Amino acid sequence: MFSPSFYRVAAGLVLGLLVLGRGPVAAQQSAAARYLYWEADPDSLRQVLSGQQADTARLRTLMHLADVAPTATYWTAAKPTHVEVMAEAARLSKRFRRPEQCAYRLLVSGNRLLQANTVAPALDSLRAAVAAFDRLGRPIPTLLGALRAPYATLNQPEAQARYFRTKLAYYQQRGATENIAPCLLALSGHYLSQGDYNQSLSYTLQEVALYRSFHRLAYYTQLAAVGSRYADWGNTAKALHYLQPAVAGLRQRGGDPFLPYISMAKVYVRRHDYPAALRTLDQALLSSSKRNVTPPGTKKANVFVLRSAVLLAQGHPKEAYPLLVAAQHLADSLQLRLGSFLELDATWARYYVAQGDAARAEMFWLAAYHKARQFHSTPLQLAYLRELTRFYQPRQPAKAAPYAVVAMALADSLDTREGALHVARYEIEQADRAQTSRIAGLRQAQQQDVARARRQRWVLGGVLVVLALIGGFAFLLWRSNQLKQRANALLSQQKAEIQAQRDQTAQALTELRATQAQLIQKEKMASLGELTAGIAHEIQNPLNFVNNFSEVSAELVEELQEALAARDTAEATALATDVAQNLTKITEHGRRAAAIVKGMLEHSRTSAGERAPTDLNALCQEYLRLTYQGLRAKDKSFNATLETKLAADLPLVDAVGSDLGRVLLNLFGNAFYAVRQRQLAGEPGYAPVVGVHTRRVGGGVEIRVTDNGAGVPDDIKAKIFQPFFTTKPPGQGTGLGLSLSHDIVTKGHGGALAVESHEGQGTAFSLMLPSASAL
Repeated sequence: MFSPSFYRVAAGLVLGLLVLGRGPVAAQQSAAARYLYWEADPDSLRQVLSGQQADTARLRTLMHLADVAPTATYWTAAKPTHVEVMAEAARLSKRFRRPEQCAYRLLVSGNRLLQANTVAPALDSLRAAVAAFDRLGRPIPTLLGALRAPYATLNQPEAQARYFRTKLAYYQQRGATENIAPCLLALSGHYLSQGDYNQSLSYTLQEVALYRSFHRLAYYTQLAAVGSRYADWGNTAKALHYLQPAVAGLRQRGGDPFLPYISMAKVYVRRHDYPAALRTLDQALLSSSKRNVTPPGTKKANVFVLRSAVLLAQGHPKEAYPLLVAAQHLADSLQLRLGSFLELDATWARYYVAQGDAARAEMFWLAAYHKARQFHSTPLQLAYLRELTRFYQPRQPAKAAPYAVVAMALADSLDTREGALHVARYEIEQADRAQTSRIAGLRQAQQQDVARARRQRWVLGGVLVVLALIGGFAFLLWRSNQLKQRANALLSQQKAEIQAQRDQTAQALTELRATQAQLIQKEKMASLGELTAGIAHEIQNPLNFVNNFSEVSAELVEELQEALAARDTAEATALATDVAQNLTKITEHGRRAAAIVKGMLEHSRTSAGERAPTDLNALCQEYLRLTYQGLRAKDKSFNATLETKLAADLPLVDAVGSDLGRVLLNLFGNAFYAVRQRQLAGEPGYAPVVGVHTRRVGGGVEIRVTDNGAGVPDDIKAKIFQPFFTTKPPGQGTGLGLSLSHDIVTKGHGGALAVESHEGQGTAFSLMLPSASAL
């Protein structure tokens, strides 16, 4: 099984065909394709190469390797060697007559010379390879970046600067983004060595913007370089602004965050935040990378030196000494170049100053200063000149003066170039350009809006004039020639519209009646559902009695059999009497259950509209009990006081009992809902009360259903009997209960239904019906 990086590289090889030439296709390649190509891992490419047999496929991979690892600096494998791989690329490109064959031969020559440590001829070969690739218009950012190492080995900073300035101008004329970025990188390093942070940062910020379009690892690496330069320049806030996202990006992309961690640690030391500096150094030492950019020994040396600096700043020279010894051993064995990241000599000097050993401290300060001059590092020269001045001032003032004069002159030249804000000129210029661009854009947009409004006014005026002319002409034509035809057409149209509207009205009426019937039946079934719970509770009692008496009777029969067997006539007679009594009770409770079921069936049966003398007191008691039991069946915690004041002399009323039952069920259900909602509101001392009163009024009777709920607001009273109006939450009410009840009472029975309510006190519904004698 291959690693995920293998498949990413394989995809990069396919997309890399677009990068082999700078033609129209390459210009249109997506950012994803460019990332896959330029961020390909050389080791993964070597793994792909080992499994390829066809020469054409191998050549594609070899050309990709030459683009991302043109020198041995980027090569970690022992076999095949980098020279062998480049030689095969040159051989296959010659066989297939590729235009890059000359450039690959020069690459092979340069790598062999580097391997033999003949740096100057190697640099000439590599520059010739660059020229050959330039003639083909090929992007070679990695090869251009690799030229910095031979220049540094030869200690030719000015020659390097001249070469990359020439190349920068050449690539800028051709818009070669990938090649412009490494030229800016080299010039940034040149100005940094001179201590010109402003110019160095300006170049670095430009290259960061370019790398972002094709190489994310390089983008985050150079973002870290911006932060490192700001840290050395003394702007710690800007440094962290760039270093923190750089570390996060490098870790996400599999890059090496070691140097950004070191820069962050130096920032924390400058801020005297030593715990943060030590934590960051631990993270730097534990940092890992798929590409092993920084060797472990180099990491340890840098971390040991900075830890020593922190311990010396905290006043712990004894703890710093073993770390300095270990760092010196690593620097000597690995032949590490001293610089801004590895200030070993300066740290030894600080150690001996802390120990009071002035002679050794002087030796190391002078060694640090001479190495800074040797490597043309102006910032370190200035820093060590100032340190030497401070060192000699209390001991040998005569020696301090020359160093102080040189330091002041160097500082004046640096301050003149850098300015006082310690913010890169490029960033300020970019902000100014962005602000100017925004202002120009706003002005242009304002001018465009004015011009657009003017054009719209002219167009609108023209349109209105044309419309007026057309309207006048049409009016004259209509008046003179089309009066009769238009009248006939209008008449026919109106007739057709009336017929269509009549048909639509008839259809709508039919649908409305069907819907009304469905809704009424639905309301009836809803009321039946509310009754079911109460009926279930009511029927449970007689059924329990039937079961209990049946079990007792069975036991009595067994005892009766035993008494008969023992010829105990008196006992048998007593037991037979008990059995008879139990059977009588079973019959009574069975009839009670049958009556409850019969009442339920009568309620669910579609009414035929037949009236009969009805006892309203019994009806009110029955439905009040059933409604309450139904609610209790749903919520055992609910309790309410039931008040019944039924007139003993109440006459019978000719009514459809099931219809009036539905009315009472709706009224009782609303009353219990109202008191339950007020109870759930948590009002202290509140006790739910629902009542029903009946009385004779003139030639009729009145049923009054009351509750002490929250009451009905005045603005709702006028709408309470309208169809589909409800104050209950969605899904808990259809809005038809009171509307149907009003129709049953007023239209079905010739009565009246009214509501009285006061907010916070309760509600009362009055149902007026004519008595049977009045009818």
